[in-house]
Amino acid sequence: MTQKLLIFLLTTHVIFILGSGYAGLNAYYNIKGGAGKVILSRESKFIFYTAYLRNLIKNTKYEVSLNFVQKEEIKDVDISNLEIKTNKGEYKADKIIIALGCERPNLARIMEKIRNDKEICITAEDEYDDYLALQIALYSKIAGKNVKYHGKFLSYLGNKVANVVSEVTQKYIKTCEEPNLIIEKCVPPEFTGLLSVNSYLEVKKNVYAIGDIIKGWPKLGELAMREGIYVGKRISGKLEGGFEPIYIHIVTTGREGIHIRSKVPWGINYQEVKVSKIRSLMKRFIEKYYIWRKGNMGFLYYL
Repeated sequence: MTQKLLIFLLTTHVIFILGSGYAGLNAYYNIKGGAGKVILSRESKFIFYTAYLRNLIKNTKYEVSLNFVQKEEIKDVDISNLEIKTNKGEYKADKIIIALGCERPNLARIMEKIRNDKEICITAEDEYDDYLALQIALYSKIAGKNVKYHGKFLSYLGNKVANVVSEVTQKYIKTCEEPNLIIEKCVPPEFTGLLSVNSYLEVKKNVYAIGDIIKGWPKLGELAMREGIYVGKRISGKLEGGFEPIYIHIVTTGREGIHIRSKVPWGINYQEVKVSKIRSLMKRFIEKYYIWRKGNMGFLYYL
């Protein structure tokens, strides 16, 4: 802990944000009104995994440094007493926003294996990671690899979505029955596990959970950003109602973009799917936009 941070903590009511990913950053950016805020993270950088995946076909910048992040590794969180333990000290918070996400243990190995192997059948252990398996297969096909896909074409988003995704993507890739490359399930920190939240994204009073650490919700960057914006604005007194989740994502074949909007994972039968070349270009714009904006969702919230 630096002397500057210590003085700040002793003189200010502080909101601690744990994690500098999609969710944590957008909570940080949207906390206004003079509230003291500190963001702690193992790395003082933002990694945009959508751009990371594009490296299968083209060298793409996917990370950017963050000089406002306090670089500390979270070791434990006492939710009941609002206490945080890191590798550099212990903190007492007024509010905690837990945005520690979860890690896909073998994603880097999968990227390397696809670059080196010739015959691959890819799938995901968790159905909510099906979009990753599908996008990796599509990018690999563009790169000239013989990578096939095993999955349900995002059926967790509804039959309408699955039918369109299946029809469009099978123009470009083939399916397979015996996967030999599996994206392992995302693993949360041992000291928190996955966390249940109420409609305000609260674990309990003054403790919020956002992003991939939410139990039972899809693990998607766009969704995590919206959660972060919501919590930041709610803490700042700009929002009163509950969070309204929606799954928004673009799958690109390289030629066509499949723009998906769905509330099915939350029990609401709303599905919208649009396919066009312009949406594939939108995805490429988004990859550059979020690096330039250092993870700040900005106006894309309204798209």
